[in-house]
Amino acid sequence: MAGMKGFSQITIVGVGLLGGSVGLAAKAADESVRVVGLGRRRSSLDKALAIGAIDRASLDYADALAGADLVVLASPLEAYEDNLRRMADCLPARAVLTDVGSVKGPAVRQVARILGPKARFVGSHPMAGGERKGPEFARADLFANAACILTPTPRTSPGLTARVEQFWQSLGAVTLRMSPARHDRAVSAVSHLPHVLAALLVALQDQESLKVAGPGFLDTTRIASGDSQMWRQILLANRAAVLASLKRAQGQLKRLGGLLASDDGPGIARYLQAAKTRRDELVASRRARQE
Repeated sequence: MAGMKGFSQITIVGVGLLGGSVGLAAKAADESVRVVGLGRRRSSLDKALAIGAIDRASLDYADALAGADLVVLASPLEAYEDNLRRMADCLPARAVLTDVGSVKGPAVRQVARILGPKARFVGSHPMAGGERKGPEFARADLFANAACILTPTPRTSPGLTARVEQFWQSLGAVTLRMSPARHDRAVSAVSHLPHVLAALLVALQDQESLKVAGPGFLDTTRIASGDSQMWRQILLANRAAVLASLKRAQGQLKRLGGLLASDDGPGIARYLQAAKTRRDELVASRRARQE
């Protein structure tokens, strides 16, 4: 990990699992960087202080943002608008703003509407997290070898994008760039749809079936244990893309159902083998990246 080049103070708005992990990872990358936590509950900020995710805590926007070189918006999606409005009059002109939200189109539009076209904002989405929330579950290595998608727009300065990209790389992430719209379509397929399908698999079961559920079922449905309120926000914020992904999933189910109905053993084998091959290739590439 490289040091925090150009960022001497980072203010994290919302110090939960992701925000706390940003703080821990930043301190691990450069112990000289100062991390300020901004939140609405003193109890949560005290937990972040106790684990060393932040150096100072504040409930006041002007106080927490003063002196910030980088501001990381790590609050729930539905709190973005209120946070941005509270930040509008006290965000330092030099400060770079990024976030960790999993839906980028609405975030880009909110920033432009509330902070104006001159806002120094680069959307980010680290593909990392967990089912448990709160700073007590934060980890300094949460972003190590994880993909982090940056979503600059045509108006975003290339230099600004490069600074945010370097920040995430210093936390151990592997960065890539997409437009906000392309990002939202992609994550609807690989993140949002899997959560919906995991919840569906659990909802399908009766009590008799659950009595015989084994490790495979638990592995497959692990993400259904994610915070329901957070996922409600995500699914509604990315509704159009998720609906499109659901339609494609229905098409795949229909295809597989047709193979079963016609007793097409070779067709079923080819379908399953193609899926196995694609997943095995994905796992192999991830392992190679970590070596």
